[in-house]
Amino acid sequence: MREADDIEAAAAGLAVALQELCETYPTDDGPAVASLIVQLHDGPRHVVAVQPGQLSWLLRLVMDETATCSNAHADGNRMCAHCEGTGRVGWDR
Repeated sequence: MREADDIEAAAAGLAVALQELCETYPTDDGPAVASLIVQLHDGPRHVVAVQPGQLSWLLRLVMDETATCSNAHADGNRMCAHCEGTGRVGWDR
């Protein structure tokens, strides 16, 4: 089992990574409309404001990763859901 400090560091690291992602890549489609909260049950609360477009691509990211994990199983198609097996990035893949 992981130490409490490792878990707290992972939660804080996730919050920092989300914050940096949202600040570095704004979608410029209006002000923040939602907040993502990372908080251990009894730990500090980290709040990340997200714009409408960021909500959409974060949802897509999680859904693609879920599909990739599923596809990696023995009965899966072994296809990466992020790039659909092309190895390319971006919207034009």
